[in-house]
This record gives sequence, structure tokens and C-alpha cells, in this order.
Amino acid sequence: MRKYLEIINHRTFIIVLLCVASVYVCLRFDYAYNVDWIFLSIAVLFPLVFTIREAFRRRQLAIRVLSALKAAVTAFYFGLENNEKMPIEEKRAIHNLMRSLSDRFTQSLKDPEHRGMGEVRGTIRRIYAVTTPRNEAISNSASLKLMRVIQDIQESIESLNGIKMHGTPVSLRAYCLLSIYLLPFIFTPNLVYNLHDDPRWLIYALNIVNGFVLISLYNLQDLIEDPFDQMGMDDIKLDEFEFTEPVPSPAIT
Repeated sequence: MRKYLEIINHRTFIIVLLCVASVYVCLRFDYAYNVDWIFLSIAVLFPLVFTIREAFRRRQLAIRVLSALKAAVTAFYFGLENNEKMPIEEKRAIHNLMRSLSDRFTQSLKDPEHRGMGEVRGTIRRIYAVTTPRNEAISNSASLKLMRVIQDIQESIESLNGIKMHGTPVSLRAYCLLSIYLLPFIFTPNLVYNLHDDPRWLIYALNIVNGFVLISLYNLQDLIEDPFDQMGMDDIKLDEFEFTEPVPSPAIT
């Protein structure tokens, strides 16, 4: 049932009231005219479909980048875990560092204010220190390989940060909402003109259905605009992309 009720909010009730009020006014004052409905697709449907498509593309791009980020984090950790020259205590510290990076960045994506990126970047600087060449644990060639993996991690994090901060054009979404609110007063006279011999309840019903469909599409776009906030059913399941590898245990002899 939730998937049907998720697109219903205060905007839905506003548009229903506007549809009812516009029909009442047109019938009360016998106000009607005939216009071409192609105006509906140009003024409302086209920008509405555009914003939905762009929001969905951002969501799909975020999923691809999150997958690459988890793969890079896991590859970095396994690259150090399989290093037999590194002490187990240091491996545990690196594991905790990667968990901290994953947890902090996930919380930053979930936060509507997008706070926490400073801590995330600070953690990345600490991870860079792990890759410095050492006499026995990490050679120069291994250090270079690990640094390339960290660069992939940082690139994915900054890409997701950009996706989070820059959504579809705000002015275009505001225009769509304003157009939907004004639409009943523009097209209700056309319904009255074409259905003047039909029952009045039919005019009310068609006008309400038209407004309900348009505002539901807008609400759908609004829900997927931020795919990280975990407020909608179609949001990205961020917990699936967290680094959750177990702490390594000493080898059994």
C-alpha cells in the first residue's frame, strides 16, 4: 500500500481543491472556451518528463559510482590484508580506518545538509599515509599501486559529492509546480465547453484526475531528486555499499 500512498502529500490535496474550485467557478459563471490541448504537453508535460528523466539518470549514475567506490575500498583493504609482512595490529587499524571512511561518507550522503565531507577528506589524508613506502611492509611498487587505488576512491567520493549537491535545475522544477497549480484555471473552461451537455460530476472527476496525475508525477520526481536521503522507496540502499569486511584474524599455526 505504501507504494501507492508515497506520491500523495500536501501538494496533492492543494491541486484537488484547485480543480474543484476551478470547476465550480466556471459552472457558476458559465465561463467556457475551446483551446488546443497541445499547450498542455508544451507547458507542463515536456518539462515535467525532462526533470523526471534527469533525476532518474542521476540516481543510476550514483549507483554505478557507489559500486566502483565499494570495489576500490575493498581492493585497497585486501591489498594490505594479504601482505604477510604487515603486523596484524596494523591491519586492524587499517580496517577500522576504512570502516570509518565508509560510515562517515554514508552518513554525509544521508544528511540533507550534506555535512561531514570535511571529516571524510580528513580520513582520506590519513589513508594516504598508510601507502607510504616502508622498509619491509610496503615496497615502492606496492605503494604506487595502492595510491592509484586511493585516487580511484577519492575520485568516486568527489563524484558522489557533486551528484548530491547539484540536482536538476531548481527554477525548472519551480516552473513545473507553478504550471500544475495554474493548469486547472486554464483548462477547466475547455472541459466545461466540451462537456456542457454531460453530468457535472463528470467534469469534476476528469479535472481532478488530470490534476492528480500531474501532481503525482511531480511528487515522484521530488522523491527521486535526492536518492540518498532514505525517505523514498526508490532511494539507493546505501547500506549495501558500505565496507563491511571482517577484521582479519591471526593465521592459525
